[in-house]
Amino acid sequence: MPIGAELIALDRVSFSYPSADGTVSVLNNINLTIRRGEWVAVAGTNGSGKSTLAKLMAGLIPAASGEISFAIREQPPVQLVFQNPGTQIIGETVFEDVCFGMENYGIPDSEMARRAMDALEQTGLSSMADMPVARLSGGQKQLLAVASCISVNPAVLIFDEATSMLDPLARQHVAQAAKRLHHLGATVVWITQWLDELSLADRVIAMDQGSIIFDGSPPDFFYKRNDQCQTGCDRLQFAPPYTVQVVLSLLDQGCKLREPLPITAAELGKAVSEL
Repeated sequence: MPIGAELIALDRVSFSYPSADGTVSVLNNINLTIRRGEWVAVAGTNGSGKSTLAKLMAGLIPAASGEISFAIREQPPVQLVFQNPGTQIIGETVFEDVCFGMENYGIPDSEMARRAMDALEQTGLSSMADMPVARLSGGQKQLLAVASCISVNPAVLIFDEATSMLDPLARQHVAQAAKRLHHLGATVVWITQWLDELSLADRVIAMDQGSIIFDGSPPDFFYKRNDQCQTGCDRLQFAPPYTVQVVLSLLDQGCKLREPLPITAAELGKAVSEL
């Protein structure tokens, strides 16, 4: 979808927390903007600062220094889907849990049921509205967390490694729900260590030791090399997805593939058919 105006801006933002030896720096001098309609993927190793960045953008923690500004008319402006859905599920049934968040934001009772069922429909859970939450699978609980967030109509949805604890099928369901929301106008910040999920994004942010080391398109993350002949993927010391490995092998053998280079199996199939 078209990229619009700036929604969130981080200007020289840093964050640290106290320790027995003083303070531990988590984020260092972060400059970042998120625009309306973007799907921004954030990748990095454990401890790189991804989750802290998510909490800062969601307003859950304050920056130690620097400035975070929001230009969002919607209320609430941002909703965060956590890695573990158990941390944000409150209601006994699926329907009750979606309504709980809306009650906190003062959504009128006359509108609450419609919004709840619409959110459950968008996440594929409408047939389970009366089901006890305890009977849901891990993937269904994560979809419920997504439904609870979207029911309050935020401008920005942040997924903090929301698929990391799921099996491949459940991962696919959560990603598809996010894609539908993005198509409907939501701005998505997708934090992940699954590099195959970067193909969903318009833009990739790579983080290492609390700093942004790459900001660009998904193909550039895998294929564009810096002065040290390293890609963004190389700098994180991550193995690229199988599709990218095949493309790199084809390039090494002298095959000429059309730009932008493929990063999904479907794109690779089309590129090979054109050789």
